[in-house]
Amino acid sequence: MKRLKAGVTVVSLGVMAICLYSFLGGNKILEGKYENDYIAWYFLAKGLFCSVALYLLVRILEALSGKK
Repeated sequence: MKRLKAGVTVVSLGVMAICLYSFLGGNKILEGKYENDYIAWYFLAKGLFCSVALYLLVRILEALSGKK
């Protein structure tokens, strides 16, 4: 289970990094400007949700496997 937890943690950080990069690129923060682009905010929210969901899924599976 430790191996699965480590793998999912790396994947969730990767998902968050990709979505954060698209947020910064979509709002043109990387270019030194700021534009309020709604799809960029969607990607940021989606990255937060998916990262937390993956991490919590592993924690739940870890707790359930410990009860057996």
